[in-house]
Order: sequence, then structure tokens, then C-alpha cells
Amino acid sequence: MGRFVITIPPVSIARELWRFGEPELAIRAVDLTPVEAADIGERAGALHESGDATRLWPGGPSGVMPAVLLAAIEHLEGRPRPCGRTRRLPEKNLPASLQVSEAERWSASESVAREMDRRLHGSP
Repeated sequence: MGRFVITIPPVSIARELWRFGEPELAIRAVDLTPVEAADIGERAGALHESGDATRLWPGGPSGVMPAVLLAAIEHLEGRPRPCGRTRRLPEKNLPASLQVSEAERWSASESVAREMDRRLHGSP
């Protein structure tokens, strides 16, 4: 049986941290390596699948994003906690450094996906 992981590049983690009221962490998240982003993705998958994300952030956003944000905060601060906001700030208000196209975000996810494949399937 497989395990649930979330593949998300550092720039997307940073964008979501910023949009959920964590601008200082967003600045740090931009510089995460693909290995660190994969670590966050694995932890986020575990938080989501176990239901711990909902327990740690009751009333948080829907979907897998709470798990991603909790895992990112845990990675950056040492323990998971809810973000400062439960609703996203508008994307149009993102700082210029975080305004990247969807194509750029997909491109940025390739190195994280390769790392995840290496971990999950043992490929080099």
C-alpha cells in the first residue's frame, strides 16, 4: 500500500504562507531546497491522511492546504501551528517576488517531483 504525499515547490509553499498571514516565513520558504520541499510534502501527507491537520487547525481552510502549511511551519519553526489567517489574502496582493505564473510554478515543481520519485521508487 502506498502513502499519501503532496508535491509542492518552495515558491508555492511561500505564496501560500504569505496569503495565510505568514510573510516572514514566506521569505524563508522561497529558499527551501527540493529535498526540504519533499520533506514538507511527506509530512503534509501524513498530517492530512491521519486527520491531525484538522485537529491541529480546526476551522482552517479546506483541502490539503492546512496540512501543507502546518508541515511548512513545523519545518521552519520546529513545531506545527495554524497560520495567522484562516482565509487567503488575494493573490493580486502578493509581493512581486512571489508573483510567478502557473507555468513557472509547474516548472519549479519538477525538481521536487524528481526527489519524491527518488524517495518513493528508489530512482536516482
